Amino acid sequence: MSGLIESHLSPKLESSLQGVSSNTPGDHHCWISFGGNVGDVKATFDAALALLSLHCHIQLQQRSGLYCSTPMGTQAGSPFLNSVCGLTTQLSPQQLLSALQSVETQLGRVRDICWGPRTLDLDLLSYGNCIVNEPGLMIPHPALTYRRFVLDPLVEIDAHWRHPLVQNTAGQILDRLTCRPLLIRLIDIHSEQVEAISCDLLPQFPDVKFFSDCDSPTDALPFLIRGTGANCSDLIVDLRRSPGDMVEQLSSALTAIFDKPRRVSDW
Repeated sequence: MSGLIESHLSPKLESSLQGVSSNTPGDHHCWISFGGNVGDVKATFDAALALLSLHCHIQLQQRSGLYCSTPMGTQAGSPFLNSVCGLTTQLSPQQLLSALQSVETQLGRVRDICWGPRTLDLDLLSYGNCIVNEPGLMIPHPALTYRRFVLDPLVEIDAHWRHPLVQNTAGQILDRLTCRPLLIRLIDIHSEQVEAISCDLLPQFPDVKFFSDCDSPTDALPFLIRGTGANCSDLIVDLRRSPGDMVEQLSSALTAIFDKPRRVSDW
């Protein structure tokens, strides 16, 4: 059972989603993010596009400009170059992921440090209107709703693209992240822990207000840190698979929210 679900049924995020196979013929439109901070990154991006264009079941389409962003994590190295590209494919999500990882490997990607420096990072952000929830592959990408180095380039080329899980457009998601102060509800975190987290992070992120489940306002952005699931439908930020302790996870996520990537050139 593959984990592929047609997403026009419900915007809820359910940890218990069970997959069903999809044999829908034809092309699927996908968004792919490009990132890198080692070597001549633009040349690497160009090489990646060239390799992808050689695949008989991948057709490249629109692409954003190039953006410079702050690295996430203490071991990530220098600033990153980022972009987003659209493509259509007859491949399954798993086959497309394999093709992207093959391109990364051919162009020197080494996976020795989680969130470390890298020559090329190709993330599968979306696959048509489908939801995939299985080991090694989650679509839409779980960080798509809070990483501005992905959202800003995506909004540049298609602000009206609608997230199949939360049912907001890319532009609406980006607008939500730019609200100040940013209200964040920490799911499954006790009030005492929330207070400690606030003390640790507010000096670095003074425009954030943290709340626990029991006392959060309705418009707070829900962050899932612990537990096995949550029924939050609105822009949930799921950090269960992120490395590091709770404060490190939140610090990296907030960096991705508050850092406005700088558009440096056309591709």
